[in-house]
Amino acid sequence: MPQAPVLPHGSPTTFAGLSETFSFHASPESFISSRVLAFQKSDPALARSRTPIHAKILNRNVAVISSYDHVRQILCDEAVASNLSSGKAYDELMAPFFPPPNLLLLDAPEHQQQKFNWQERMKTLESIVCATVSKIVLDHLCEIQSGSSIDLYESMKSLSWKILLSIFLSDGKGERSEASTRETVEALQEDLLRGQFSLFPISVNTRFWRSPRSKGLEARRRLESLLASEVNQGACPFATNTGRERQDVASHLLLFTSSLAVKALASLLTALLLNLYVFRGKAPESALSDRIRAMDDRALRSKYLKSLVLETERLSPPVVGIMRRTTQEIVLDSSENCSQEQSPAPTMIPKDWDGWIYFVGAARDPATFGGTAEAFVPDRYVNSESSRERQQEGFAFGAGAKGCLGRDLIRSVAATVVETCLGLDSERSLSQGPAQPPRVKLVGNLSQIPSGVQAWLGWQQDVAPEQWAKDIKQLPTQRPRKPILVQVLH
Repeated sequence: MPQAPVLPHGSPTTFAGLSETFSFHASPESFISSRVLAFQKSDPALARSRTPIHAKILNRNVAVISSYDHVRQILCDEAVASNLSSGKAYDELMAPFFPPPNLLLLDAPEHQQQKFNWQERMKTLESIVCATVSKIVLDHLCEIQSGSSIDLYESMKSLSWKILLSIFLSDGKGERSEASTRETVEALQEDLLRGQFSLFPISVNTRFWRSPRSKGLEARRRLESLLASEVNQGACPFATNTGRERQDVASHLLLFTSSLAVKALASLLTALLLNLYVFRGKAPESALSDRIRAMDDRALRSKYLKSLVLETERLSPPVVGIMRRTTQEIVLDSSENCSQEQSPAPTMIPKDWDGWIYFVGAARDPATFGGTAEAFVPDRYVNSESSRERQQEGFAFGAGAKGCLGRDLIRSVAATVVETCLGLDSERSLSQGPAQPPRVKLVGNLSQIPSGVQAWLGWQQDVAPEQWAKDIKQLPTQRPRKPILVQVLH
């Protein structure tokens, strides 16, 4: 007999809401895991099934969702997705800093047409990305004295600024905006991000002090003016014919060149290069970089690189999750992968609740990924058709109709960074068997990587949530809290 839907588990009080807000901002992983573990004593199956959890964040009722199947329903099931709004969920957090026109905050049906228009625009970048990124990567890493050590995340953040501003603040033919313009954009975007994620959500501007939110809103106004000027002068890769198109492009450049986008790319590149050069796995004497370069089969090498990127995305998504607000009551069915005795009742999320979709937990769901759900398996996607657990990707770029517009672009950037470092970035080296000598090599000490960082990467399992929180900063994007030093050789 079908079970009646139930509310998400947990009964947070208004008083507890403030504490939960700060706990969530400190570490979503620790926050969510601690609440799951709290149910384990009374009902172990509840924790295994990753049932939605009721929390109070910023004084709103929130359903925290970390089951892979539930996340798929929310993002890909039209019957569910049609009763959810991203615009309303982000009204306070993003709308003041990224005003319309804004694809990210649009809901159906307007979203579909706008996304199609932008997908056509993004195609113009395909011919310039690889060559542009490859040159930037080489210049960036070769500026570092060979043999010196760097903070990998900070170096990747600097590289990500160069990449994104070079792609989006250029005319598409290699002519970039002035260096001073790019420096101004970077500084203003940093102010905007600090204002956006400030826990003091009030704009205060006095003679002696300005709140981070006030500074962020002022930065947004200055950026809007600067980016509109760049578009009017043709200093962007997207053709515009009307004033409305120019406004649309300038508004989206505010998103594409944001500090949030830069830090997300830096997070992905940091995890990817640590996996490439420091991870050892079953062959402790051999890094993945050496194994990939030893492959004579170009097709296999390409599959392995793609699998490496997908597995890094699955375990270490830069953005830990997204929000949706229910416009009508929705019901999430229990997982298809749970046995009948383990299957919990369907979950009902009332109207006007927020659904906080936790990508990190969903992409490590044993019901979908089996016994290796928490483990880094670099060849997981090499033969993706062989079994269900190998076919499913993570949610680094969302999924469904609202999936990230920049997914293919960022995957291309990530692959180009790896290929450039390994000396695989020319068709000549790819087509003639063994690769040419690597242009850059990174050397790291596995024993000096904190356990929380290793858990983030999937190298180490069964790490306590408190240790994860100690070693990994998760908002606004995931990154190690302390510098991870690697030596650069070229």
